[in-house]
Amino acid sequence: MTMQHKRGAFDGQVSIKGLLKLDKIADEQRIMISNLAMASRRIIVDQPELCPWYCLSVRTGSEFTVEKYLYEENVEALVPTFMTAQKYSRGRMIEPQKRPVMPGYVLVQCVASAHAFLALRRVKNVLGIIGGTERPFKIPLKNIVRFRERAKAGGYDHRPVMAKYHVGQPVKVVDGPFASFDAEVTAVDGEKHRVTVEVEIFGRKTPLELDVAQIEEV
Repeated sequence: MTMQHKRGAFDGQVSIKGLLKLDKIADEQRIMISNLAMASRRIIVDQPELCPWYCLSVRTGSEFTVEKYLYEENVEALVPTFMTAQKYSRGRMIEPQKRPVMPGYVLVQCVASAHAFLALRRVKNVLGIIGGTERPFKIPLKNIVRFRERAKAGGYDHRPVMAKYHVGQPVKVVDGPFASFDAEVTAVDGEKHRVTVEVEIFGRKTPLELDVAQIEEV
């Protein structure tokens, strides 16, 4: 005999397997939020000497979203910005837009804790921590201070003239979290005053999109 049920008899019901999966996701979220407390501003206030700055690699375009989420979770996060040029398109004026000086990266300050690093790594749109979770790259505080102040002063905003660089050219990064690193130019956007370079961090080549003001000829 064939059992028949009215259409919709099980609508809205979730299987035991589905409930367990939802519980697991909820538990992981609770653990992540709990571990993010290890990266909170409270620890920075109490023990600033134990809280260096680090650099998160994030999905390009999600920098402000990640920064906002971390801020709401009481984590010190920073995305220095610049203003694009005012321009016209099809007779319509496009107002200057705020953009990250370093697309694909968010800076964070926190205690050197495996729990904190793991929680940061699990934040949506975060791809990793520069240097890895076991030995992340510590950014000198002076680099952060200079980078932030220059961005606030409009030092990366659109300029009419740009220095000339070419692909393959060796340069030195002189500003931002990776100041003092040697690099090689891999792409140039003269109109936007942007260059893409590769720097070697702990033996691994890392691509960075920078403002031309952040590099100089060797």
